[in-house]
This record gives sequence, C-alpha cells and structure tokens, in this order.
Amino acid sequence: MAELHVRHREMCLDVDNMSYEELLALEERIGDVSTGLSKDVIIKSMKQQIYMSVMAESSTDLEPCCICQEDYTEGESVGSLDCGHKFHSNCIGYTICGRSNS
Repeated sequence: MAELHVRHREMCLDVDNMSYEELLALEERIGDVSTGLSKDVIIKSMKQQIYMSVMAESSTDLEPCCICQEDYTEGESVGSLDCGHKFHSNCIGYTICGRSNS
C-alpha cells in the first residue's frame, strides 16, 4: 500500500499550503458537491413543536440549538431528529408547515 502512495504522489493535492486563488480555481474545477440531506428527507424525519419553558427539561439538562448554539425562547419552533438533536426550525430554513423560509 505504501508503494502505491509513493508512486502516485504527484497526484496528491496539498490544500493546506494552497493560496486563496489556487483554492478558488480548484473549487471551480471540482464543482459543488452536496453531502447534506434533501429537503424531503429532512421534512419526513423531523418532528416539530413549539418551545414552552414549562414543558422543557430542567435548564441544566437542556442543550442549546445544535446549529447556532443559542438557547430556545418561549414560542419558538423547535425541530428534532430521531438521533435526539434539537434545533431551531429557522436554523435549517423550515417552518412548522415544512415550507422553506428562504
């Protein structure tokens, strides 16, 4: 395996030492690659509710939004996934009805 690595060393990119202009040129050659979930998958997977402080876990157990790291406030739309991560619905661009905010 090491031999294969050395044999094709000239094909490796050293992005850590590339200039800003070189990185822009590389981005143009590679194009845009999306690794995120599609809107349909997010909508089907997401459970949404309105945040109510009286219904919330104790303040020491409640984690902030996993996207913006801000705490939830009364009346905000909060989304959650099966993995347990919670976030402001606006942080991912969706409202309660599942339509994009953008």
